[in-house]
Amino acid sequence: MFMKWIVKRIFLVLIVFGFAFAQMDNETCMECHSDSELTRQINDTTEVSLFVDLKAFEQSVHEDFDCVSCHPVTEDHPDDVPLGEPTCGDCHDDIAAEYDQSIHGLGRKQGIEIAATCSDCHGTHNIRAVSDTSSKVYGKHLLETCASCHSKTKVMRQFGHKRMNPVALYAKSVHGRIFEKNPEAHVATCISCHGSHNIKPAIDPDASLNELNIPNTCGQCHTNEKDHYKQSVHWKSLQRGHHEAPNCTDCHGEHEIKGFANGGPFKNPELRATQICASCHASQNLMTRFGLDYRRFESYFRTYHGLAVLKGSPRAATCTSCHEVHAIRNQSDTLSTIHRSNLIKTCGKCHENVTQSFTQIEVHPIGLENRNYTAYLLKIFYQWMIVLVIGGMFVHNLIIVIYHIRQKRRSKKYAELIPRFQSFEVYQHILLFLSFSILAITGFALKFPDTAWVRALYALGMNEVIRSTLHRSAAVLMIIVSLVQAGFFIFSPKGREEFKAMMPTRMDLIHVWQNMKFYLGFGKERPKFDHFDYSEKAEYLALIWGIIIMGASGFMLWFPEFFARFMPSWFFEAAEIIHYYEAWLASLAILVWHWFFVMYHPEHYPMNVTWMDGKISLEELKHHHPLEYERLIKEKKIPPKKETEEE
Repeated sequence: MFMKWIVKRIFLVLIVFGFAFAQMDNETCMECHSDSELTRQINDTTEVSLFVDLKAFEQSVHEDFDCVSCHPVTEDHPDDVPLGEPTCGDCHDDIAAEYDQSIHGLGRKQGIEIAATCSDCHGTHNIRAVSDTSSKVYGKHLLETCASCHSKTKVMRQFGHKRMNPVALYAKSVHGRIFEKNPEAHVATCISCHGSHNIKPAIDPDASLNELNIPNTCGQCHTNEKDHYKQSVHWKSLQRGHHEAPNCTDCHGEHEIKGFANGGPFKNPELRATQICASCHASQNLMTRFGLDYRRFESYFRTYHGLAVLKGSPRAATCTSCHEVHAIRNQSDTLSTIHRSNLIKTCGKCHENVTQSFTQIEVHPIGLENRNYTAYLLKIFYQWMIVLVIGGMFVHNLIIVIYHIRQKRRSKKYAELIPRFQSFEVYQHILLFLSFSILAITGFALKFPDTAWVRALYALGMNEVIRSTLHRSAAVLMIIVSLVQAGFFIFSPKGREEFKAMMPTRMDLIHVWQNMKFYLGFGKERPKFDHFDYSEKAEYLALIWGIIIMGASGFMLWFPEFFARFMPSWFFEAAEIIHYYEAWLASLAILVWHWFFVMYHPEHYPMNVTWMDGKISLEELKHHHPLEYERLIKEKKIPPKKETEEE
């Protein structure tokens, strides 16, 4: 080692002596390079400055060096003869050897010009000692130095990171927040985890971020956590070559590592920890490979513990409450917290006076038939009880409702009736109801395939081909019915009269105010409606709007290839959103508004039967549409004697 040092120094002396003999000292160099406007054209698009700030150089670690110590030149310089690359390795040969094998050094050898060099991190003529607070690699400046490359999207994209900004993510982390408050604090920075000159790709067995080395890397600070993790089933699995087994970064993240203590950035840290475990243990493909049951989480969230965690309880047991955090062991391990000999102690952390029998209560209730046959029989019993009892109640009440509907139909036979809707409009309404119902059922079945009622439909034989065919057929039927109705409004005098009566007027706003006053007890008189009241107008105009919107967006989604010729690509996602939410709007309007006035309204319950034959009694007309009733008398469409009898 001593001989190597002697040879290096002799070599440097010879270089200095040789260039001194050629009179290439710093003063000679600065005759040109002190000019701040001195540049050199690299190529047609790139021009670099050749200015050297002598004051900055004299404050650097190389203040005693000659220019030629780092920049080899020839006697005919500067006659268009460029300098060679700075020869840092002549002095820093050990570090240069590390760099050559690093991800940056290998990148330069592969022709990646953006790979960092010595000057990118340490500077050029202004290199300071690492301990100097103004050094580019001193703690408080380190993030900025690394960010000069790793925060640039164009740079990161070349290496497969499309939107990743590791430095910005680090700044949000528990480490970054400590570092921001105190750059002198003993906290992980870029070089703590990645190294400095010897940064290697994670696939390299010697890399500090190789999956088998990450525990030791994190363990530089987190010693206890590392020791506990190396006792876990995860570490043992990772050592066997199972790359799916988690290490520190899989659970905690890489750059944006967040704290889980109270007051940390998570609103519900208990749920967050459980979600992290679920990312692997709820995966059917992954758990099947290891012979584990992926339904563990599904069953856990059916228990009190799981439900309480979902509601944000800070006391309910989570995965780590029972399985530990880092030293997670196999259940058969006698040191495991879930080994049968340790369950009393584990459960006793939350529950008092725990007995061995208490610990046998299933925490992950899976396979009830094989595990607890008595409970399985009780489950079957109650399922059938619900079907028979509630089903029987439903049938019982349905019979009563049907009876009263039939009674309302019979009572109309003895009343004076006048047409409210034409016969073809009655059939149109039935077809509209049928098509809308099919559209709602088949549409929401596509959006919510995992719900019980959709699974029941698929069990009955409805597959995607049948569902989509029914949906589109119902859409075509609704459009045909709508076009027929539009033709009625345009070409029929009666239709034009009805369409005109449907148009909103200023009186509708007055009627809304009068109606609300009456039902709130602030008014004594109800509003006098004409042929259509404001609720009917709003409903019918909404129907027209909905059919146009749903039809247009539906056809775009049905024939995207055709409409892509005329529409921008973003329009189809917008059409899908419109179609979906308009479906919700229409369905809820039918349930809340239309069915209320047809069925649930106390004056019509259990149903207004006008939709069945299109006729309304004079009594109903006088009560609900008094203005129309009075107009019909004046027009002598109702005999005067009828008016007298009614009065």
